[in-house]
Amino acid sequence: MTLPLIRARKKPHFGLPWLAMLLGLSTLIFAFQGVKAVTASPEAQLEVVVEGRHSLNISQASVDAVLAEPIKTWKPLRLRVVDRLLSSDERQGRVELDADVILTTAIVKDTSVDNKSEYRYIGAGIYPADPDRHRNSENRSAINDGYMDNVGIGHGPKAIVAAAQRAADVLDKGPLRSPLFWLAGTVTGLALTIISLAFSLSRRKRRELVFRRLTAAQRKLAGVVLELEALEVTYHATPAEHRTPGFIYTWVRIRNVSLELARTEDAAMEAVYTSSTALNPETADLLEKFEHEAQRLATMADALMGAGSVLGMLAGSQGVLDRLAAPMTFSARELLTRLGNRPAGLVSVRRVKRFERALHALLAVLTGDRADNRHIEAWRTAEIELGRCAASINRSLRQTQQGRAGAVQTTREDVSALRSGLGLSPAGSQRTLQALDEANAAAHALFGPLPGTNDAAPVVLREFSWIDILPKFSWRVFLPRPSTDAPWVVGCFAVVIISLVVSGIVVAKVPQRPGWQLTGTHALQSLEFDGDTSSLDEELIRAQLSDIFPPDLKIIVAMRSAVDYLHIDPESLTIEGQLADKQDPQVGLDAMWRVKGEFPELLDEATGELKPDRTILPVWRLDNGTFSVPNPIAGVVQMGGYPGIGDATWNYGRYFFYKSGDYSVIGAVKDLGRGLQANNYVEPEMNRFWVFVLLALTIGLGLLTLAMVISYGGVISMRLGRFGRSAGTLKQLRTELDTLTLGLDDSRINAVAVLGRGKGAAPAESDQRIFESALAMAWRMVDDLAARPLSQRLDAEYVAQVAKLERLIFTLGMRDHDVQKRTRKLLDATLGNK
Repeated sequence: MTLPLIRARKKPHFGLPWLAMLLGLSTLIFAFQGVKAVTASPEAQLEVVVEGRHSLNISQASVDAVLAEPIKTWKPLRLRVVDRLLSSDERQGRVELDADVILTTAIVKDTSVDNKSEYRYIGAGIYPADPDRHRNSENRSAINDGYMDNVGIGHGPKAIVAAAQRAADVLDKGPLRSPLFWLAGTVTGLALTIISLAFSLSRRKRRELVFRRLTAAQRKLAGVVLELEALEVTYHATPAEHRTPGFIYTWVRIRNVSLELARTEDAAMEAVYTSSTALNPETADLLEKFEHEAQRLATMADALMGAGSVLGMLAGSQGVLDRLAAPMTFSARELLTRLGNRPAGLVSVRRVKRFERALHALLAVLTGDRADNRHIEAWRTAEIELGRCAASINRSLRQTQQGRAGAVQTTREDVSALRSGLGLSPAGSQRTLQALDEANAAAHALFGPLPGTNDAAPVVLREFSWIDILPKFSWRVFLPRPSTDAPWVVGCFAVVIISLVVSGIVVAKVPQRPGWQLTGTHALQSLEFDGDTSSLDEELIRAQLSDIFPPDLKIIVAMRSAVDYLHIDPESLTIEGQLADKQDPQVGLDAMWRVKGEFPELLDEATGELKPDRTILPVWRLDNGTFSVPNPIAGVVQMGGYPGIGDATWNYGRYFFYKSGDYSVIGAVKDLGRGLQANNYVEPEMNRFWVFVLLALTIGLGLLTLAMVISYGGVISMRLGRFGRSAGTLKQLRTELDTLTLGLDDSRINAVAVLGRGKGAAPAESDQRIFESALAMAWRMVDDLAARPLSQRLDAEYVAQVAKLERLIFTLGMRDHDVQKRTRKLLDATLGNK
């Protein structure tokens, strides 16, 4: 017979996910630019130019002394500080200012002229003005407020610096730094990348699966085609009188089908290798048919070789019967082991002995190295007897309701073609194995698991009851059901948790708007009283000011006469003598600087400002025993806090006087603490909730993209211990195999030298031979599963193979346990031990 030419073709090129790669790279670049923009620092500077003669110790030298480090900006800015009032055009930014911002240090505007266009104003002007008049007005007010708020708490040069910093904040936005924009763009890019990559990954996996199915079928076909001559020799070497009808039919089918499949293989290959047709339904049907025929052909070839060795009485033919005997032998041994724990009277000793004799007779057929027709007849008789005995025991066990358990579904090798070639009934072993499986399930339900094993309890078939349809509450309903997708579900759940936790931690670090409640944990570092404080209860004041303040707060309460310092006429007070209204704000400033000058040891010589850790609290007293505590004289610069360190309406010239000086001081100190804890706070230009959501989505989608990229690679070797799907189960099975292998010598002694003495030696050797063959096959399965790449470990077929291996190792362990138990009984009986 001429063998057809077997052609080898390279693996098809499945393509690369170019769109996903482009989207992913673009998203990565965009995210990198976002991080760079959000974390960038400005390099330019804001220049402060002081012109003219100013009060409040404001000069170019004092401002430069306060401004130890330049104010950083994204672009160069210039602030002019003038001692005159501003015209309307300067204030509105309609004329060039020779600077970006102009600021006057005057605090009262001039409206003495009749013509409104000739009014002179306080505040700030910006050039060029913002096209949005409302925004331009807000920016001018923010800069002026930065100056006026600090003047109101006793600052001079520091007020100029505060205004300059506010100008840099409102005018110099720099690059787009809002995290919302960058996060939203990154989320969109990641989502598009995942969608594109998921499509590419799904298509590639399906094409790889189709290709693997094709190559597997091709290997089977090639194996049969290459062995056609050997199969033909096997057929003709078998004597004609020994050829069974099934044997002849198998050979004819192999000869015809192999050549037909070899000729029709090109169509399947062309469909699979072509990208446009690889995933078509027609290709799937063609491949399924090709797979089925190739598998059937390989099974028939294997059956022909096995049957030929038996019918031709060739050396090693006994191994063919070993294949047929292995599943029945293991199931029978398991049943005998379980029956050893039965209560008296449930199954008669006579039936058990008969079952043991049937198993012994089946194993006796396997002795020797050659098998012939006499062995086939003996096999048929022993198999039928074993099935009858198993069915008899099964009926005895299922007489009770508890014993009616469903048999465990076990996947076994299909040997119907081999049995047909040997002249046996194709379904004969299936009936025997079904009886053995049902008997084992019933014995398990009645007697429970064997000591030292972890076999699960079978499902007991119960009679129908209407109670069963009623809902039963259980906390287990809230647990996820087992699924082949469990690793992905757990992984996605972990990604969600990680994303939320990390996003929450990051957003928690964003400063929150301080509340009214004082949150400090320190006491006042010092509280001193100056002046005539006989009308104040110092002990009460100290007792009311507990550990609720920021650190390093030193306060001096300075009691001063409102008449002498503020020139307030007590007769001019309104609202029942409590309000002094329409006072000159300049007088108030002069009074504050007069009080500050009374403590020269607390001032900085170069700037005339209070030291940063010092605060003077002026208490203005009238002769009628009323007190007013408006603004403190602070050493700290007020920068955007809410509430502020002082009253922003100080320039209205209004003073409220109260009868209780103690509680006025206490309230003023607490207001100072609130202002300090809110100082330097600037409302972020972002929504915390949306930052949290978008950041969590970014992290989650990023992790999911990374997982998909790894899955797309799918070529990582998983011989890495605890990694991979069902790796824990595989590791445990390898340990159990090690135990069985290490005890192999003891098993041989127990099975052959002890249990196989005399007439039972040959069956015991057969039993041990089957055990060792199955043990070797289990090791091959373990090595194959451990070497699977990641892409194959994620398939359901891998889990099924692990379950099959687990069942095989359990069966081997059951057989070894039974042999050891019987050996101990025999030794105890021989040595006379009880």
